[in-house]
Amino acid sequence: MAKISPCGRSGILDVAFDVDTSHIATISKDGTWKLYHTSVKYTLGESPHVLETGRYTQSSNPPRIALSPNAEVLAVTCDSSVEFYDTYTGKLFDTVDNIYSGIINHLCFDASGKYLYVCGDRVVRIFHNVCGYFTSAESCRRLLATKQTSATVERLTKTIQDCNDTLAKFGK
Repeated sequence: MAKISPCGRSGILDVAFDVDTSHIATISKDGTWKLYHTSVKYTLGESPHVLETGRYTQSSNPPRIALSPNAEVLAVTCDSSVEFYDTYTGKLFDTVDNIYSGIINHLCFDASGKYLYVCGDRVVRIFHNVCGYFTSAESCRRLLATKQTSATVERLTKTIQDCNDTLAKFGK
């Protein structure tokens, strides 16, 4: 069994997994979140390693996190707001402020990763995962920079165009 712990003495406040548990995200008291790659060969002595670390907006209430099924987007609560992070760069993509009058109790992505469900004030609100379209397009661009078959280039180009069209609908 591998041990995942934050650097220093800060404790983990919440944890989230991607669809196949090959990635785990943690959020800590020290104001950081980490994305770990956990698809390792434990029998060979390999351990999970940190892929990215980012900082989140701290508040008096403990944050909650959700990791998209493809592990490209991390959603973090900050009282009644949600911050969306690109897990490849660690950068804050967008914030949705004042979703509820109280704090957010729970959040999770749907199985496709297109929507984020947010619970609070006895109501569930559903948000488009706009950051997910951005990260998908960027991921395809990175793949296009490597050697690919013509069919793969065509598929990646179409995915980028579809993501850009959707982002344009959201004004991004």
